[in-house]
Amino acid sequence: MLSREEYIRKSFNNHLFWLRIMKEHAIFIQSAIPPSQRQLAQEAERFKLQFEHLLASAIIQSSGWVSPEVLLANELFTRYTDEAERITQQYTGIQINRNLTNLEADIEPWTAYSNATGRKEQEVSALNRNVLSQLEAFSHFKNSLWNSQVSCRIMTMLYTAVLQHVLHEAEEYIKTVTYLQNRQDPGGDTLENRNFWNNQMSEHAKAVRGLLDPSEAEMFVMADRYGKMFDSLIQDPARDPLEPAIELSEFKETVTRGRIECKIQGIILPLFIDHLLREANHYIRLLQS
Repeated sequence: MLSREEYIRKSFNNHLFWLRIMKEHAIFIQSAIPPSQRQLAQEAERFKLQFEHLLASAIIQSSGWVSPEVLLANELFTRYTDEAERITQQYTGIQINRNLTNLEADIEPWTAYSNATGRKEQEVSALNRNVLSQLEAFSHFKNSLWNSQVSCRIMTMLYTAVLQHVLHEAEEYIKTVTYLQNRQDPGGDTLENRNFWNNQMSEHAKAVRGLLDPSEAEMFVMADRYGKMFDSLIQDPARDPLEPAIELSEFKETVTRGRIECKIQGIILPLFIDHLLREANHYIRLLQS
């Protein structure tokens, strides 16, 4: 059973990471919708705005309540995020609230002197309920999109496997917030979490492999190697995945920097690869917790 202080702190730790992930999922979906499916793009835009609003609320409410290790893990934003947002907005025409990245840099960390009042607990509980409501709607949207593409009723510029991947992440977030609302610890480095994140890391590497320019053979081989590495960890989850996760994070950082500097080509949005980098950093922090 979580204490009031743990409930508040762990809620903010998760929301600041996951809300940004969800709003970026909406951006990636919107950017991949063809003109013939404009209504779906408009729906993705609405989800983006809703998650930006929730993230802004979480940032404002969380100062003084976020674990220092979360703020230091480069999982909420990286040194590339702001520029990746700027370039992605330029490429896609999708408006991105870049001020949220600047606001996150000013969040004060939790200390033992933070006062876990009943009012603060109610505030967090209300935020959690609002997040769950939007997540359930977003999961339904993602599932419908995936079903439509897998049955060839529509085609987007996202792999069907990527649509399923982002659906699984929304479901993981729902599970996490549900645990929190029941005052249960969503867990750090558990076997269940390892299974989930090892699978996500494998799929990240394979997605990057498929988005590189055909001329970038060396990067293709590296991405393929990481995909196979995490496939082997899925088969043997008792093995320590920390070192492979660190290696994959370093690879993703190389691709992020290279994409921003136009040294890596392919059809990878800069924000997409920065997004994958933050997820690897999140997993590393969980493994070290």
